[in-house]
Amino acid sequence: IAFLNAAPDMKATLFDLPPVIEMARERIEQAGMMDRVTLVPGNFYEDELPPGHDLALLSAIIHQNSLEQNQDLYRKVFQALNPGGRIVIRDHVMSPDRTQPLDGAIFAVNMLVNTEGGGTWTFDEIKDGLTRAGFSRVKQLQSKGMFSLVEAFKP
Repeated sequence: IAFLNAAPDMKATLFDLPPVIEMARERIEQAGMMDRVTLVPGNFYEDELPPGHDLALLSAIIHQNSLEQNQDLYRKVFQALNPGGRIVIRDHVMSPDRTQPLDGAIFAVNMLVNTEGGGTWTFDEIKDGLTRAGFSRVKQLQSKGMFSLVEAFKP
């Protein structure tokens, strides 16, 4: 909704689990934006993503996955993007020694306990996964704990 408010000509596709799609439907209807949003229920672990997009936002997703699961997700995003499309990842991005930011290091313990393979990943790990999926021009835009941003482009 924030993206759509900021860009009046934008259309969006929301891909998420069916219960999340229904919660989003209510909010999008209240905002009067259903004519600009396509809702697609699915599970990125099992399903391909809908194609034909210029931007994909992975917001607070990659920490729940192993590096291998993220590699598969990046590949699916790559396939869903148009040439020249961009992926933006919002999540913790750790220093090379994994001690900073502190909240990311603590969060990694939570992921160790509560997921099969999740963790908080360094920029180099994220960049490697994106590059192997076919992305280029990978760079970190912002370093602010869970609000760190990494972007890359589909050639």
